[in-house]
Amino acid sequence: MGDPPQISTSRQAGAAGRLAHSAALAGGLPAAFAAAVLDPADPVLAGVFMAGSRGTRLRTGALPVPMRREIAWWIAACQASGERQIHASEWNRWAATAAEVVRRRPEVCSFADLSLGEWMTAWGRVFHAGHSRMASAASRARAEIALRPLVSRLAICYSDAAWWQHDIWSLKLDSRIPRRPHESRGNTAVRWDNLEPAWLRDGFKFYLRLQLESGQLTWSSVMAQHAIIFRFAAFLASRGISYPALAGPGHELRAVALDFRTFLHGWTRTRPGRPGGGGLDARTIARTMQAIGLFYRVMSDYRAEAAAALGDDRWLALSDAHARLYRDGDWNRGRAIRQADERNYINDTDLARMLSHIDLLGLPRDQARTITLDGRRVEFTGFGHPAVMRAWLIQALTGRRASEVLMMDFEPLSEVPGLHPATVPDGGMVARLRYQQTKIDGAPDTILVGADVVQIIREQQAWVRQQWNLAAGATPRYLFPKTTGNRHATRPRETARYNAVLLDFSLALGLRDADGQLLRYSRSHRLRHTKATTLLNAGAPVHVVQRYLGHLSPEMAMRYAATLASTAEREFLAMVKIGRDGREIGMDRRDMLDLMQLDRRTDRILPNGYCLLPPVRSCDKGNACHGCDHFATDKSYLPEIRRQLAATEQLIEQRKAQHLARYGEPMSERNVWLEQRLAEVRSMRLEITALQAQPDGGTSAVRGAGVCGRPGYQPGPVPVPLARKPPGS
Repeated sequence: MGDPPQISTSRQAGAAGRLAHSAALAGGLPAAFAAAVLDPADPVLAGVFMAGSRGTRLRTGALPVPMRREIAWWIAACQASGERQIHASEWNRWAATAAEVVRRRPEVCSFADLSLGEWMTAWGRVFHAGHSRMASAASRARAEIALRPLVSRLAICYSDAAWWQHDIWSLKLDSRIPRRPHESRGNTAVRWDNLEPAWLRDGFKFYLRLQLESGQLTWSSVMAQHAIIFRFAAFLASRGISYPALAGPGHELRAVALDFRTFLHGWTRTRPGRPGGGGLDARTIARTMQAIGLFYRVMSDYRAEAAAALGDDRWLALSDAHARLYRDGDWNRGRAIRQADERNYINDTDLARMLSHIDLLGLPRDQARTITLDGRRVEFTGFGHPAVMRAWLIQALTGRRASEVLMMDFEPLSEVPGLHPATVPDGGMVARLRYQQTKIDGAPDTILVGADVVQIIREQQAWVRQQWNLAAGATPRYLFPKTTGNRHATRPRETARYNAVLLDFSLALGLRDADGQLLRYSRSHRLRHTKATTLLNAGAPVHVVQRYLGHLSPEMAMRYAATLASTAEREFLAMVKIGRDGREIGMDRRDMLDLMQLDRRTDRILPNGYCLLPPVRSCDKGNACHGCDHFATDKSYLPEIRRQLAATEQLIEQRKAQHLARYGEPMSERNVWLEQRLAEVRSMRLEITALQAQPDGGTSAVRGAGVCGRPGYQPGPVPVPLARKPPGS
């Protein structure tokens, strides 16, 4: 996060001022925090010290009183927030460093009297004096991590500046920053001290303050705004623009504005260290220009207030022309990019395979399980993330965004008035689920869920109570608490860490779709598109899907309808219908899509499905249908496929027994006959899995489900299970 903002009035207050400020911080703290010797074994301090601090006491008696109070206040703050931040050994080194600094410079009596960089310089000098060598990069990193939180907090607490004037914005450090009750990126800090020029940095912070305090922007939006203003700063530097008005008298302001558009098209090509080149996409360019246009519109309206607050009269030079910096026709909104993308849809076969292996994610690390992967038996050790597994399952079953699930209340379920769960048929809705709607203000935040979702939530509640050792009746804030630095379960699991765990799992498992592409569990937003498409495919009205997805308008839901239409047409148009005389029917296939169903109007009906091979091609593979990508079937043929599977397995056993009796040795799996029969077995099992994953009553056809079982199929290397240390090692 860089050095904390410098302190003005408070830094000049001297030792007396530091005594008063530190006394205000430490007032009312229990005696255990203010002691000269802090023992990690003290029950009052339990949970604050890191595991490596056992047996090591933190001694602060040699420090000035303000420093001792500041350390006591910092430890108490860690205990209150549930963070485990204090490492006794590292802080003993900092106590020795601070004592040496005070000996050399008596005017220093507080950790806020020096910047973080100055403290690190002093720490390095003391380390060299004690060890006769320079500290390693890892040692310096640990020392900086230990001191940074305290120095950053003191810089804010000791300063009289408004919250927006600081160069570090953090919801954890400053309670004055406007926020919603639930912030999906509440643990993220924003750094401004590396933004140049200074007038742009100060002006943009003033602008964001207006937007946040008025509710026009939320904290999560600040991250995107941060990236946008850095692009604008790079443009100003490249053009040598050094004043807020952008263009002086006699110069064309619009030319500068449109020049920024040209700059954005070449943004990634001009940035060092970015391989591949290529400009920003149309949506990003449009959003960037819109954001800068809004920034100048607001600053033009508030130019007098900005000049007074920032002490910079150059903002008074803004005019009404700056409020009209851009027009609607100045950018391409990227409508084509906003169209539905079929890659966001997971077909039934792939989703069934992902669901069949998701339990490995929650399996304990000291357990292993053998699974069938691409026709091979592979042993995987557990990943030990049951909470992540349950959150992903809830996403798959409900279509919620990851942030909406991870920030759910610990008890998100409520009864549906007038509904008696005992009378609900299997698969019916039994409860109402409330999630955190943090993206669209005023949008619905409840949906109806079935018994499967209720069971997952109850299992997660029991797991949280066990992991956090909660007393009976105690209720944490979130159903999916962050697992580190969160002893009171008051902070939710972060989406970034959630996605990182899912990505590691995806890479280790190595599941691939029919095109050989990795099936990434971490792309969990695809589950939302898939759920919406499934609802529309089942005939749910658009307005019902709109409410289920938490949208305010049907236009958003219709994007999923477009996904449905394009997916259905793609599958259907790949099938060329033929008549009884072997010629293609002369009807437009899009009309046929509306007029007929696959299981009613085809002339290539097989005993266990349908052959979708185009009429201009012939098949010479005999009974190899199960491993063919032109073979389609549906749930009505499930009994026949099961019967054929059982008969094939019985035939294999008979032939093996005959081979052993005749030749005195077992039949090798490389036997040409057995190899083909085993491939048929694998393909039929894959088909059964795909059909069983369909909802009861479903009539959708599944195409090519057994392709992965055919001989020689190699979608990619079989992943090697990741080596993991047993728990506690």
